[in-house]
Amino acid sequence: MTTEKSWPNRFFVEFDLDEACPLDFSDDPAIVLFFISWAYSAEMGGSHELAQAASHLRRQLKVDLRPIYKYADRNVETPQDRMELEQSWQPASALAECVRAIADHWEHPDAALTPIVVGYEHLAPRLRELAAMCDWAVTSAGPEARVRMSFDLENTEQHSPRPPGY
Repeated sequence: MTTEKSWPNRFFVEFDLDEACPLDFSDDPAIVLFFISWAYSAEMGGSHELAQAASHLRRQLKVDLRPIYKYADRNVETPQDRMELEQSWQPASALAECVRAIADHWEHPDAALTPIVVGYEHLAPRLRELAAMCDWAVTSAGPEARVRMSFDLENTEQHSPRPPGY
């Protein structure tokens, strides 16, 4: 039975398997995309609180965040876009381990993470769901199973037209 999602598809998780993953997110996974984007920005000096959380996870808590940095835009317009999308495949087991570690720290934050978690409590459950999807792939295909995270930020939501003059 397929249920209708009440959120726009912006974040995608794919596996290099012949069968579709039977697991899905129970709520909008955009928070995962939001977090991984800010985590990536932290490497370039990003100062958002989620970038700071990612830096703390990596530097002080020694969480290997490299797997969450591997994601790409689904909207392929150039050969470079195609290459980035293809290069975003990675071992499902590594991504599962990474997001599970982040979720563990998010659910049991230290003093530095405690104030940041407030307002972002919905991140850990989505990370746990992502880890479960990756675990399914590894169980189904073995340690060679690969996963690709991608996003599509094209605005597909319906909006009312602006009044004339705005």
